Amino acid sequence: MKDLRLRISNTIIIIFVLINFSYGQEKEFREPQNLDVKIFRVFNNYRTSFLDVAISITDKSLLPVSILTPAGFYAISYANKNHYDENTAVLCLLSEATGTVTTLGLKHIFKRKRPYQTLSNVFYNKQNSPTDEYSFPSGHSTVAFSIATTFTLRYPDKPVLISGLYLYALIISYGRLYMGVHYPSDLLGGALIGTGSAVLIYSLRKEIIKGKNNLFNQSSHTDSNQNLLSSYFPLIAIISADIINHFFLSEKTRFEVNATGTGMTIGINQRF
Repeated sequence: MKDLRLRISNTIIIIFVLINFSYGQEKEFREPQNLDVKIFRVFNNYRTSFLDVAISITDKSLLPVSILTPAGFYAISYANKNHYDENTAVLCLLSEATGTVTTLGLKHIFKRKRPYQTLSNVFYNKQNSPTDEYSFPSGHSTVAFSIATTFTLRYPDKPVLISGLYLYALIISYGRLYMGVHYPSDLLGGALIGTGSAVLIYSLRKEIIKGKNNLFNQSSHTDSNQNLLSSYFPLIAIISADIINHFFLSEKTRFEVNATGTGMTIGINQRF
């Protein structure tokens, strides 16, 4: 009888251990069932050959656009003695810098892994993969929305410019889902940071412009709106960057599907 009780107790312990081990393994690889992941799946799972090419081209344009917009805009405005546009370029640069620093700081606070690192069966573009491993918030969305908001605040009477820049920001953000490197909440966080940075810098514009004029001895560069066409330069920069990417970057658009969220992949090649 004692041996029977011992065998029964040992059997119960073994079953208990196996159940807990199985449950633990299931929880380890179970995909979170929240709205963030569900929305991500909708956008990441929808694939077309056109989007494979278009998203890759547009995504690569953000870095040159973020540099060329304030630098080129300043140079053209300075040459044309358009001081309002010249000041806008300075505010745009400071807005981008503020948003970028804030984003980098939050990334290292939250340390959220990217979707293709944590979820299984995620399409992602290895060639466009980020240089850092953290997901929240999106630096791409931050920069794109800081540019769009800065020019919206400075040129509220130019609907074509405003709609074009916000359309670009939305496409950039959508592309980060499509390429499997961000969750929707990452994009929302980036958009809010970029917008907030632009609003903050805009609210300090008088002090910033005064300090800039004193530093460079430009007291005559008043911040009066001269309403010249050079304010459309950001759209020209975006179109130019996309065209250059399309014709001169002759490399493969390589989307891969991670099998288990651990880096195992299968390749899907497209050439543009």
